[in-house]
Amino acid sequence: MKKKIFGLLITIFTFGMVLNVNAVTISTDNSNHATSDSNSLLVTNTGTITVSNVKTGDVLVAYRVLNTFYNASTNVFTYEFTSDFKAFLASSSTYKNLTIEDYYALTSGDQTSGSTRTQSTLDKLVSAYTAYLKANASITGTNMTTSSTTATATVPVGAYLIIPKTTLNVYAVMVGNVIPTANGNDWTISNATIKAKVSQAGLTKAIGTIGRVDGNYSIGTEYSYFLVGTVPQFPTNATNKKYTIVDTVGNGITLSALSSIVIKDGEKTLSNTNGTFKNGANTVATATISGQKLTIEFTADYITSTTVTIEYKAKLNSNATLGDTAGNMNSAVLTYSNDPYGTGTTSTTAVNAAAFTYGIEALVYSNKDNGIKLSGVKFEIYKEAAATTKLGEMTTDGNGVARFAGLAEGTYYLKQVSTAPGYSLPRDTVPVKVKIADSVAATTEGYYLAEIAAFETGTLPLTGGIGTILYTMIGLITVVSAIMLFVLYNRKKEA
Repeated sequence: MKKKIFGLLITIFTFGMVLNVNAVTISTDNSNHATSDSNSLLVTNTGTITVSNVKTGDVLVAYRVLNTFYNASTNVFTYEFTSDFKAFLASSSTYKNLTIEDYYALTSGDQTSGSTRTQSTLDKLVSAYTAYLKANASITGTNMTTSSTTATATVPVGAYLIIPKTTLNVYAVMVGNVIPTANGNDWTISNATIKAKVSQAGLTKAIGTIGRVDGNYSIGTEYSYFLVGTVPQFPTNATNKKYTIVDTVGNGITLSALSSIVIKDGEKTLSNTNGTFKNGANTVATATISGQKLTIEFTADYITSTTVTIEYKAKLNSNATLGDTAGNMNSAVLTYSNDPYGTGTTSTTAVNAAAFTYGIEALVYSNKDNGIKLSGVKFEIYKEAAATTKLGEMTTDGNGVARFAGLAEGTYYLKQVSTAPGYSLPRDTVPVKVKIADSVAATTEGYYLAEIAAFETGTLPLTGGIGTILYTMIGLITVVSAIMLFVLYNRKKEA
């Protein structure tokens, strides 16, 4: 049996394994004997475990589950579970009868024991052992040293489970082993190399259309936000698969109803019944709105792709901040499990999007040199020069200032509809043009300025432009010419 187990372990974890070509002398600990053979001593030779594709900042720990013993007189190796792993097995109704051959079958795919190795069965074992480790914090493994994208550890010979300790990412189960291997009449140490299968979670945010991080809108106009989440691939049978997005909007933003939310799992649009999103009979996500906060909690078991896309609607309201300085921000955060077999979670850095809005400020003053500011002058705001689509009204205050807030970029027209006592309305209906654009500077408060002169009654208003003056002059000339012709005609007739 010993030779059989040894034969099995010679090939255990062969994926990515590298053989050390240098012969070694087997070293043992004379104080540590195998329970099955008092002449077999614990091997103290060391080797290395190397894990590639490790993400920056992630910490991996190697836990030994098999010890290696050597009988020098018979030149035979014996393998036993570590005391910590034995205690775990004894505490588990599922794994209390697990043998070394069973462990090998789970971790390597060997079928000689009659066990069928699947990823799920291995994941279940690691899940149970991880939970046991968390409940028994005194059990320590070997912290692996990470440099760039590679984690390494020098460890005594044996079989190991590699478990993430502190990570921002989700790792598939990793197993590796360092064992003596026959090399002719000599022994070498087989070192383990593993390429980690790791998936990252992430979140991006856009406004108006995917790819944009800011936009500008009129108050009351509905627009879209987009959240695109990258979903990690949780190990099979992981017990912790949290994936939740919380988006908090400012007081200047009003969220639209849950019914307007659209969620896609990959390219598939999920059905939405009052914030419950399903793929067939499976509930994939649930959305709730509380005040300024939108929460979308996913059921990771039913996410079928690596990407989810959320589109939701909102409007700027009267509390919106004007101008380019701050905008109206909202902040989304993804919280997800980075500890699939425990309870730990982590969160992404907040992603933001800004909604800008602007205003028009009209300053009305007398055409006289004293520049008296006029109050009570009323304007209507239109989107077109023809003054057909009325957006609102504004009236000057005691400082001659009228303001209208909450406009997107664009060109607007101010039509004066009333004036101060003693002053005349413009004779034409051509409004004053105001352009809101990045190329034109606004005030620090986010207003674009329009200075408008008012004319006292009896004076010729300039409002309406040179065309009005020209037509007036032509009319006067025509009248004077007609009178002169009439006088000349009468004189000739009398003569």
